[in-house]
Amino acid sequence: MNEDFDEQLVNDIIDQALSLKPDLVNPFATNYLGLAETDLLSEIHNKFSKRIPEYEVNEIIQDVRTHILSRKISTSLKDLHTVTLNCRKCNISSQSDLPKWNVVDPDILIIAESPSFSSEAVDLLIAACKQASINSNTICLTYVNRCPVKRQYEPQEITNCSSYLHQEIQILNPKIIITLGSIPSSVIFGTSIKIKDYRGSVHWLGYWPIITTYSLYYALKSGQTSIDHLYSDFRQATAFLTKKDKASHAN
Repeated sequence: MNEDFDEQLVNDIIDQALSLKPDLVNPFATNYLGLAETDLLSEIHNKFSKRIPEYEVNEIIQDVRTHILSRKISTSLKDLHTVTLNCRKCNISSQSDLPKWNVVDPDILIIAESPSFSSEAVDLLIAACKQASINSNTICLTYVNRCPVKRQYEPQEITNCSSYLHQEIQILNPKIIITLGSIPSSVIFGTSIKIKDYRGSVHWLGYWPIITTYSLYYALKSGQTSIDHLYSDFRQATAFLTKKDKASHAN
């Protein structure tokens, strides 16, 4: 760490994050996940990454997240998934699906609307991962709605499943989250959002940096430009975690 990155600067960052005026507070702070009670990690990431390589900042923040969540979350992933498999909140006959790939310690958590994927959507997801040099050992794929249906989900069905997703995120403790489409994005941020206004940038929500991108179906329907944007967003997630250039010092 740079020698002029002293304790006083850290204290200043903390004071700034905890004393934000109401009109500057993260607009998603009312999210019942409780993830946006402070902008502290976002502020620390922004300040630290101007002084030391970003991948080192991400490692530090991951340690902080792990320490905090180990004291806050007592439910195991196995227990949570037992509950979801036996959930009967909705009148849906299909069996609940569990997350895929790395469900222990993923670097990247990808959140889709549901487990219902066409073969074309699966191919696109795999292509996006390959473009970004992402493999199944480093990612987990999960869903807002666990039970697949051949129709749009009712608002209450989305609400019923959302609490499982929120708990799952905190247990999995990923380094970054990618949301595919408007429903996963809105469930995470706690408000309806327009993908075009959010994609292309990393947005912090409490403990986690989040990249919002198009759903696989939208990208396939909209054509090559949207597909290219999807690829770019996946590459951005990888770059966020692995960027090793030392940032210039802030004045």
